[in-house]
Amino acid sequence: MKFLLLLQGDGEPRPQRDEFERVAHDAGELVGGELLADQELSVQLPECEPTRIDGYYLIDVETRERAVELARLLPDARAAGRSVEIRAVMQPTAADF
Repeated sequence: MKFLLLLQGDGEPRPQRDEFERVAHDAGELVGGELLADQELSVQLPECEPTRIDGYYLIDVETRERAVELARLLPDARAAGRSVEIRAVMQPTAADF
Protein backbone atom coordinates (compact mmCIF):
# COMPACT_ATOMS: atom_id res chain seq x y z
CA MET A 1 0.00 0.00 0.00
CA LYS A 2 1.24 3.46 -0.83
CA PHE A 3 0.94 6.30 1.65
CA LEU A 4 1.70 9.98 1.35
CA LEU A 5 3.30 11.52 4.43
CA LEU A 6 2.50 15.24 4.41
CA LEU A 7 4.89 17.39 6.44
CA GLN A 8 3.01 20.40 7.74
CA GLY A 9 2.81 23.07 10.39
CA ASP A 10 4.18 26.40 11.46
CA GLY A 11 7.36 25.23 13.21
CA GLU A 12 10.81 24.85 11.65
CA PRO A 13 10.07 23.38 8.18
CA ARG A 14 13.47 21.82 7.53
CA PRO A 15 14.49 19.58 10.44
CA GLN A 16 16.89 16.72 9.76
CA ARG A 17 15.02 13.65 8.56
CA ASP A 18 18.06 11.38 8.12
CA GLU A 19 16.85 8.54 10.38
CA PHE A 20 13.51 8.24 8.57
CA GLU A 21 15.17 8.37 5.14
CA ARG A 22 17.78 5.75 6.07
CA VAL A 23 15.29 3.31 7.62
CA ALA A 24 12.69 3.66 4.83
CA HIS A 25 15.33 3.48 2.08
CA ASP A 26 17.12 0.47 3.55
CA ALA A 27 13.77 -1.36 3.87
CA GLY A 28 12.96 -0.58 0.22
CA GLU A 29 9.84 1.35 1.31
CA LEU A 30 10.81 4.90 0.31
CA VAL A 31 9.41 5.71 -3.13
CA GLY A 32 10.32 9.41 -3.12
CA GLY A 33 9.82 12.77 -1.54
CA GLU A 34 10.48 16.46 -1.94
CA LEU A 35 10.55 19.66 0.04
CA LEU A 36 8.20 22.25 -1.42
CA ALA A 37 9.04 25.83 -2.34
CA ASP A 38 8.06 28.61 0.06
CA GLN A 39 4.31 28.96 0.41
CA GLU A 40 4.62 32.61 -0.67
CA LEU A 41 5.21 31.29 -4.21
CA SER A 42 2.02 29.20 -4.25
CA VAL A 43 -1.40 29.97 -5.69
CA GLN A 44 -4.54 28.86 -3.86
CA LEU A 45 -7.78 28.41 -5.84
CA PRO A 46 -10.19 29.55 -4.67
CA GLU A 47 -8.41 32.06 -2.51
CA CYS A 48 -8.51 30.97 1.12
CA GLU A 49 -6.18 30.31 4.03
CA PRO A 50 -4.08 27.31 2.91
CA THR A 51 -2.73 24.54 5.11
CA ARG A 52 1.02 24.97 5.40
CA ILE A 53 2.55 21.89 3.74
CA ASP A 54 6.35 22.01 3.49
CA GLY A 55 7.08 18.67 1.89
CA TYR A 56 6.09 15.06 1.47
CA TYR A 57 7.32 11.49 1.27
CA LEU A 58 5.72 8.68 -0.68
CA ILE A 59 6.20 5.27 0.90
CA ASP A 60 5.12 1.79 -0.15
CA VAL A 61 4.57 -0.45 2.87
CA GLU A 62 2.65 -3.62 3.75
CA THR A 63 0.31 -2.09 6.33
CA ARG A 64 -1.07 1.16 7.69
CA GLU A 65 0.64 0.36 10.98
CA ARG A 66 4.03 0.32 9.22
CA ALA A 67 3.25 3.72 7.67
CA VAL A 68 2.53 5.09 11.15
CA GLU A 69 5.73 3.49 12.49
CA LEU A 70 7.82 5.18 9.79
CA ALA A 71 6.02 8.51 10.22
CA ARG A 72 6.90 8.49 13.94
CA LEU A 73 10.59 8.60 12.90
CA LEU A 74 10.06 12.03 11.33
CA PRO A 75 10.96 14.90 13.67
CA ASP A 76 7.86 16.72 12.38
CA ALA A 77 5.73 14.19 14.31
CA ARG A 78 7.36 15.29 17.58
CA ALA A 79 8.09 19.00 17.10
CA ALA A 80 5.87 21.73 18.51
CA GLY A 81 3.74 23.27 15.78
CA ARG A 82 4.53 20.48 13.27
CA SER A 83 2.67 17.35 12.21
CA VAL A 84 2.69 14.49 9.73
CA GLU A 85 -0.53 13.60 7.96
CA ILE A 86 -0.62 10.01 6.70
CA ARG A 87 -2.86 9.57 3.66
CA ALA A 88 -3.44 6.35 1.74
CA VAL A 89 -2.94 6.66 -2.01
CA MET A 90 -5.84 5.29 -4.03
CA GLN A 91 -4.79 2.32 -6.16
CA PRO A 92 -6.15 2.20 -9.72
CA THR A 93 -8.07 -0.87 -10.75
CA ALA A 94 -7.87 -2.61 -14.12
CA ALA A 95 -11.20 -0.95 -15.01
CA ASP A 96 -9.48 2.46 -14.78
CA PHE A 97 -7.20 1.71 -17.73
